Amino acid sequence: CLLCLLTHWLANLWALTLVFVEESDGVPRWIDGFLEKEDNVEVKTKDSPWKIYLNCLYFTSYTITSVGYGDIGPQNMVETVVCTLMVVISGISWAVVLGEVCGIISNMNPDEQMFRSSMDELNYMMQDRVVPKEMRQRLRSFFLSKKSAQRRERHRQIIGSMSPGLQGYVVMELNRAWISKVGFLNKIVRDAEQSDLGSFFYAFIVDVSLSLTTAIHAQSEVFGVGNTMYILVQGLVSSDTGARATSAFTAEWGVERVHSAGAVWGQDFLLSDTRLLEPVESLALTYCEIMVLNRSSFLTLVERHNGDCPGLKDKVRRFCCWLALQRALLKEARRRIKVARERRCQKEEASD
Repeated sequence: CLLCLLTHWLANLWALTLVFVEESDGVPRWIDGFLEKEDNVEVKTKDSPWKIYLNCLYFTSYTITSVGYGDIGPQNMVETVVCTLMVVISGISWAVVLGEVCGIISNMNPDEQMFRSSMDELNYMMQDRVVPKEMRQRLRSFFLSKKSAQRRERHRQIIGSMSPGLQGYVVMELNRAWISKVGFLNKIVRDAEQSDLGSFFYAFIVDVSLSLTTAIHAQSEVFGVGNTMYILVQGLVSSDTGARATSAFTAEWGVERVHSAGAVWGQDFLLSDTRLLEPVESLALTYCEIMVLNRSSFLTLVERHNGDCPGLKDKVRRFCCWLALQRALLKEARRRIKVARERRCQKEEASD
């Protein structure tokens, strides 16, 4: 709107030169150039206010946009002074308009701008440090894959700025998929839907979701520690890393899985006896983005919300006891099977 208003004002200023220098002064004017073109035209441009305004608008438009066709131009000193003033005003105005448009376009996707800035810094660093070509390709691939993780981090900041009630609804909707795969959390959510204190239980789930930390691993990296739950957001992960292939515990549990996006493992992270834990050490088959929740952080949240959520600590304790019993029975059963197998092998060797 401001640009249109400025074009109108400058068009009137250019038309005003016809008043400053009249036809009777005997000085050539810019409008004289239309006389030869309008031999057969009944209403001349100089006699029609609308034709004068349209031609002035045309001249002002291509002056502002720096097109400059050149078919209209100053023919005397007064017009030259006015035209110079118009060029200065037009240049400044057009620069301001272009700057505003570029600013709007650049701010339309701040994540993209941040990503490009990171890639530029990465390229400068690799060039200054003379990084080998293969390493450069791997680093660029990692940062390209990390692009979505930066966007999700901004989403977490937006959720953190919401009111507690809105956080509950949004977090439940965004994390419902993985929460449903964690038995005791899913049970807490179901109980909350049937309880008058449902909002307090939802607040607990919100804090659990917000306490998740994001971990990023490149291809072929080995990761995983005990008493930690992992939620795979992006990529492929193998639970059989090879790093623990000779581990007696890995051999005992026989863990060999490939996890895809949405998978949850390490759900036994609440057990205090590490002998009952399934192995969580994993190998990143591709670029992986993972959300992590450790035992100490979760128990801190349980203590904090236990007053507002009656029975929360008991629910967690019952889950731990039941899971520990299952794991102990399974461990004992496998131990007995192993002993029986060894005895059978000894008898066969003795008979031979």
